[in-house]
Amino acid sequence: MLINEDPAFVFVELPQTATTAISKELREMYGAKKFLHKHATYHQYLKKASPQQKKYKSIGSMRNPLDQTVSFYFKYKNDKEFGEKYTVGANRRKNGTQLRLFLSRNKHKYRSRYIIKNNASFGDFFLKFYKLPFGNWSVLDHKKFDHIIWFENLAEDYKKVFTDVGLSVKRGLPVTNKTPEKEKVFWTYYNTDKLKKRAKFVFGPFMRYWGYEFPESWDYIKEPWYSQVLYNILLIPSKFYWKYLM
Repeated sequence: MLINEDPAFVFVELPQTATTAISKELREMYGAKKFLHKHATYHQYLKKASPQQKKYKSIGSMRNPLDQTVSFYFKYKNDKEFGEKYTVGANRRKNGTQLRLFLSRNKHKYRSRYIIKNNASFGDFFLKFYKLPFGNWSVLDHKKFDHIIWFENLAEDYKKVFTDVGLSVKRGLPVTNKTPEKEKVFWTYYNTDKLKKRAKFVFGPFMRYWGYEFPESWDYIKEPWYSQVLYNILLIPSKFYWKYLM
């Protein structure tokens, strides 16, 4: 999370939404400062912010989970130490609670090792690890934010959003941390009916919440009716974790 005093704004860094590139640019070019830890939520910010800081313009970012999942696969596949490095970096930044570090470390290490050991395809990876409706902590506060930077329109949104809050943007956003090997349009990796059906079950409710749509060519695949019901049920403990345990 970053905070800037003049112009006054807070930038909330949701993982895997280009926040590394944006954060680096804001710190190096405009003097924005770190506040709390990198992936602190806006809920955590409000508990620590001064009365004046609570009035600052709020900025977040968002990404289609179909795309995000493909990027995760290639990170796991091409970086054998991803889980270990993720955890070391998080510890160094005091990136959240010990529970969050433990869960993140084990998830990333296990997924990376599975792909490398089994030479798993994206389809293998997706079917093994994505079995329940997807959600993340953007649902806590992001719809209340003053501005959202959409990953799908990153360069334009970056310039427009920070110009709108009063920053004199000096250049376009440099590309950093590009996912290796990911060369095709992300939705083409979901290349069987089984993958498409699982994707609609897993991502349908979250995508609907944020206004994302599946490709028209997938219209013959129907989202299971129970996907939204299960999503709503799982959201109850998830919100508790995101607010109080993360």
